[in-house]
Amino acid sequence: MPQQVELEPPQARISAGERAGSSNETNAPISARPKPSAGRLFGKVIVASLFAIVVLAGLIYFVNSQAFQSTDDAFIDGHIIMVSSKVAGRIQAVHVDDNQTVNKNDLVVELDARDLNAAERQKTAALESTQAQATAAQAGLNEAITHVRTQQATLESDRATAAADAAQNEKAQSDLKRFEELYRTRVVSPQDLDQARATAKAAQATYDAEEKKVASDEALVAEAGAQADAVAALLKSVQAQIHESDANLATARLNQSYTEVRVPQSGWVTQKAVEPGAYVQVGQSLFALVPKDVWVTANFKEDQITRMRPGQDVEVAVDALHGKKFRAHVDSIQAGSGARFSLLPPQNATGNYVKVVQRVPVKIVFDEPVNTKGGIPLGPGESVVPTVKVSDPNYSPLNVGIALAIIAAGVIFIMSRGRNRRPNS
Repeated sequence: MPQQVELEPPQARISAGERAGSSNETNAPISARPKPSAGRLFGKVIVASLFAIVVLAGLIYFVNSQAFQSTDDAFIDGHIIMVSSKVAGRIQAVHVDDNQTVNKNDLVVELDARDLNAAERQKTAALESTQAQATAAQAGLNEAITHVRTQQATLESDRATAAADAAQNEKAQSDLKRFEELYRTRVVSPQDLDQARATAKAAQATYDAEEKKVASDEALVAEAGAQADAVAALLKSVQAQIHESDANLATARLNQSYTEVRVPQSGWVTQKAVEPGAYVQVGQSLFALVPKDVWVTANFKEDQITRMRPGQDVEVAVDALHGKKFRAHVDSIQAGSGARFSLLPPQNATGNYVKVVQRVPVKIVFDEPVNTKGGIPLGPGESVVPTVKVSDPNYSPLNVGIALAIIAAGVIFIMSRGRNRRPNS
């Protein structure tokens, strides 16, 4: 009898072959396994390199954050000078326009000076009149002094005559006493005694008259002296009027000079509010002047100024110049937060209190000119970003070691990832 052969289905044969192939591949030696592709290895190297770069960048950022302090809450600052008129008057001419550059002592505005010119001439005439009065008073004083000297000379002459008359009177009185004694002894005659008495009386009368004349001369000298003092006082009063008139004239000339308004220093004209023909009052603002000398006011957080000191180097990036950087230095640090010196300082003793990091203004001065010819003028209010170097970057062995350890661990992890993963069946 013929032998019957049982045939297997095609699907069964294929499955058996695949199982045999899988069994052979699994039992193959390790050296026969497929190796990772070069592209996959290159990708791991790229990822490991990027990881190392990120860690190094983080290290640099950490070290620099300790050595540098920066803030974007900083602005250009400067003295804004309000130029005003010192006298009232009508504007005759304006020689500047908005945003124009001016130099120190440039003539910018002229006022009508006719009224002040008339006042100056009036004060000049008053001064000349007072000077003429002073000349007349000086002549009167000289005359009074001469009269006093004349009276004093007369007084001295009369005093000398009175002294001579006093001597004659004394001699006559002595002679009379001797004649009286001689008459008692009958040595002289009654006629001689009468003659001596007459002579003594005449000498006494002459002496008395001369004494009265001396007294009169003394009164005349005193009167002349009083007149001289009165003229001297008048002269002093006139001289005081001269000083007053001179001061009035100087004031008039000063007011006359104020009709020419000149800028106190170089800068830019802004907010011009004056036109020819307008009438301005004393102190009325004509325009604002922004000087070329500016600085930076940076509002740092209070925990950023721990190691900040005057004199430290600063790098200032100006937003208006596309981040152009200028060298500067810390000039001073305000003693107190900006909020404390604001118009309405906070009252933390009332209501609920929430702690907020305060800002402290720091003045930063440029080491090089920032407002040069041909460039965009930098004025108050423009934004800048200052970076203060508070210390040198310190790459300590501890920081570097930690970074290298992180890099090594990351590289090992990245390179070993997927190495023990079984291939797909």
